[in-house]
Amino acid sequence: MTIVTNILLLILVISILTFVHELGHFLAAKLVKAKVLDFSIGFGPKILSKKIDETTYNIRILPLGGFVKILGDGDPTSKIEDIKDDGNLKNKSKLAQMFVMLAGVTMNILLAVILYTVFLANNGWRMDIGSSYDDFKPVGATLTQERVSDLPYELADEGAALDSGMYKEGYLISIDGETIDKYDDLVRILKSNKSEEVNIYACDKNKECDYFDITVSGEGKIGVYTGYNYAVYMDYSDNKIFSGVSHSINIVKLTGVSLSSLLEQGKETGDYSQLSNSVSGPVGIYFIIDYFRTLGFFIFLGILADLSISLALINLLPIPALDGGRFFILFIEGILRKDLDEKVEATIINISFMFLILLIVGVMIKDIVNIEQLKSLFK
Repeated sequence: MTIVTNILLLILVISILTFVHELGHFLAAKLVKAKVLDFSIGFGPKILSKKIDETTYNIRILPLGGFVKILGDGDPTSKIEDIKDDGNLKNKSKLAQMFVMLAGVTMNILLAVILYTVFLANNGWRMDIGSSYDDFKPVGATLTQERVSDLPYELADEGAALDSGMYKEGYLISIDGETIDKYDDLVRILKSNKSEEVNIYACDKNKECDYFDITVSGEGKIGVYTGYNYAVYMDYSDNKIFSGVSHSINIVKLTGVSLSSLLEQGKETGDYSQLSNSVSGPVGIYFIIDYFRTLGFFIFLGILADLSISLALINLLPIPALDGGRFFILFIEGILRKDLDEKVEATIINISFMFLILLIVGVMIKDIVNIEQLKSLFK
């Protein structure tokens, strides 16, 4: 039943994101008085179909996407009546055409803004972003820290701490009577006691505590790995009205910081596997849903908002088959005051679409091959 539930939720998530995106194109086309010939959720054969005015509304058998077909958009037409039709998108101004192209992305961003606002309101107007981002500079929010535990540690395979008989893992409480509030305190005290013996008070995970005499190395180390004991929050308490907008910007910034860090790490080590694993498709989304679905409705809304922002960013890439690429072509045509040949444009779009399909298939194969690694990320 869990697998069936996850698959249904995956279909629901993709359907919502697709519907909102395509609704943006549909409404924008209607606003500029372009003819919408087809509004479809899903691909493949039709399950349900109804024509209202010039538009046929369809639900198709494969619920992993959707599309809006607008007269004059994409496919070249040879019918004189269609070429001259006032409802042909090609007969609208370049600004009107660019407006239609970016409307899907705009709707995905708007959905994310609304969902983030609801999510933050239910979460006390703040979000934990992890201790590794304690120097992040958010937009429209303040960064706050909250101590959540004593400083956790784990013994290295060798070192003075191991030789002292100290607990294999637990929490560091004090050194020579001085309380260790955070990692920086530990580093400072050890460096000031190089090559000297210190008395460490530590507790294991069952709250059994004891004192241990340990000699600090000449490098100021004792042979322990430490974790984080402070949660770092982006707090929007002073910016509730525009919190959804600010959080959308901050999520994009955090994604950029994370990807840049993975890229730098790849350059240093020559191993880009972690960067590769940060890109995922439906299989990855399945495991995200499986992990977060039990954490509550509002957490699910936050994940849906993250995916909506991701879809918007992907569609802004300057690839001809995507909205960003179509916008770029229109922008160049506007500057040159000359349209590309319809058949040439259609060929470019179709080739890039095939490239995207191959890329999606490749990402899915990568996810399936690394399925055990994906599972481990969400345990």
